[in-house]
Amino acid sequence: MWKKTKDLVLFAWHCLLHPLRNASVTPSSASAAKAMIADIDFSAIKTVFELGPGTGVFTEEVLKRCRPGTQVVLVEIEERYVTLLRKRFGGRVVVEHASVADLERIVGKYGGHVDLIISGLPVMIPGVTEKLLLSIKKYTEQGAIYRFFSYVPPLVKRVYRGLPVQKIAFVLLNLPPLWVYELSVPEHA
Repeated sequence: MWKKTKDLVLFAWHCLLHPLRNASVTPSSASAAKAMIADIDFSAIKTVFELGPGTGVFTEEVLKRCRPGTQVVLVEIEERYVTLLRKRFGGRVVVEHASVADLERIVGKYGGHVDLIISGLPVMIPGVTEKLLLSIKKYTEQGAIYRFFSYVPPLVKRVYRGLPVQKIAFVLLNLPPLWVYELSVPEHA
C-alpha cells in the first residue's frame, strides 16, 4: 500500500510540473498494463524497449512474461523515476536516463534490434513526436511491435495518420480510462 501511495504522490507531482510529459495524475492501472501486453507472444521477444515507464506499472507485467535472457531497456527522462526504477527492478532491466528523441542511438547501444516497444508516453510530445514516429516506423517495418495508449482517440488518428494502427483494447478500469493501440507491419507485407 505504501508503494502505491508513494507512486501516486510522485506521479501527481510530475504531472503538475510537466503536464505535457506526464499526462495523467495517476500511474496506469494493473488492468491497463495487462491490456498493453495482451496477446503478445513473449517466446519470440528478445528485446523490449519501454518508453516513459514512469513508476514501472507496465514494466512489472512485461517482466512477468519475459523469458530469461530477454533484454528490457527502460527509457525515462525524469530523474526521480530513473532512481525509482533502478531501485525497484535492479539488474532485471537497464534504465537509460534519456529522451525518447534519442531512441535510435539508445537502440544502437544495445545491439540495434527491437522486438517490442511499449510506450507510456503522451501521444503528442512537442519537439519529439515527429522524430520518435520516424524511429517507430523504422523499427515496426523491421518487425517490431509497438504498443501505446491514449486517453483521446481522435489524437491517435491525427498523429499516426497513414500508419497501420489498430485499436487493441479499451480499459475502463484506469483513471482516466484509456484505449490501447498497436502499430505493427503484418508479416506478409
